[in-house]
Amino acid sequence: MAELKKMEDFQYDIPVMDEPVKGPNNEPKVQKNVDLPQSPKRKLRNISLLEKAIGFLLLVAIIGIAILTIQVRTSITQMTNQITETQATIQEKEESALKLEQQKNELSKADRIKEVAKSKGLSDNIENIKKVK
Repeated sequence: MAELKKMEDFQYDIPVMDEPVKGPNNEPKVQKNVDLPQSPKRKLRNISLLEKAIGFLLLVAIIGIAILTIQVRTSITQMTNQITETQATIQEKEESALKLEQQKNELSKADRIKEVAKSKGLSDNIENIKKVK
């Protein structure tokens, strides 16, 4: 296994933070350009007008897309409801047409036609009847 090499401890000349730093004339130096946390108001001052405009346009675009999405979903739901209602109407009409077709078939049977003709006083004339194939 590898062993750690022994290193000599180095002392760095770091001034103690509690003591003020003294210049060549034994006067304390005033440190300038200290970055303190900025308030949000100062941060907004540092943002350019172009960046503000882009941010505003981005916000408006996001809100617009959200509104359009809701509108499209509402339209889709309304169309789906209309399609369902139309399909139900079509099914009712088809059922009605089927019932009417059945009634027509029942009423046009040969036996029934003969009964109605006899009840109205008509007679069978077999010589005038032609069969069509």
